[in-house]
Amino acid sequence: MSDATELRRRAGRWRQLAEVTRGEVVLLRRVREIAWRGSSAAAFRDVLGRRVEELVELAEREDSVADLLDRVAAAVEQAA
Repeated sequence: MSDATELRRRAGRWRQLAEVTRGEVVLLRRVREIAWRGSSAAAFRDVLGRRVEELVELAEREDSVADLLDRVAAAVEQAA
């Protein structure tokens, strides 16, 4: 297997991870929407909101890693 092929395979895995992370974001947003009322519920929703923000940022970083691996693979192919 060539180096470029391995890099593209890894990029694909990072993209899959980003999709899994986005699925978690959707789930947590739904949980936050249906959370019960009350002061403790507000704190719970705040915690969920922060986690959603963290997961959105994580998915963006995972996509960035995948894009970088694709660019490196393209450079490897061009150099070969």
